[in-house]
Amino acid sequence: MDKITIPDLNGTNYFIWELKMKAALSLKRLVPLILEEKPEDLTRKDEMDWITKNSDAIAYIKLSLADEQALQFAAEDNAKVLWDKIRATYIGEGEDRKIDAGNELKNIRMKNGETVADYIARTQGISTKCHSLGLDVSPRELVYHTVRGL
Repeated sequence: MDKITIPDLNGTNYFIWELKMKAALSLKRLVPLILEEKPEDLTRKDEMDWITKNSDAIAYIKLSLADEQALQFAAEDNAKVLWDKIRATYIGEGEDRKIDAGNELKNIRMKNGETVADYIARTQGISTKCHSLGLDVSPRELVYHTVRGL
């Protein structure tokens, strides 16, 4: 299998990071560690297995963090708690960015002296930003806002 590449979580790409990180953890059968608490009644063998998988999940997550995020979450040693803390930190910011990007697209206007090609590129860039934040913009919506802004 080819090398799996997860973009570093840098504070602006949470939604794409989450999607790719869950996919990578799924390939390693580690997703339950970020979704469920540690079971209480584990046998010694099962507990050792859980500890190993928990450490693996934490390593995958921390290795995909930008330096400042890695330092912010360095002390966390439970995969679910780490995942929940990262989500709580970035989901609110991400929602704000998603709203801002949607409003930016809805309010786009061609600037004086701007070429049509530059204007189209700018609207496509905003559409890409919306998509990367988890806000799907249909081709029809993109055309509508682009034409309305002329």
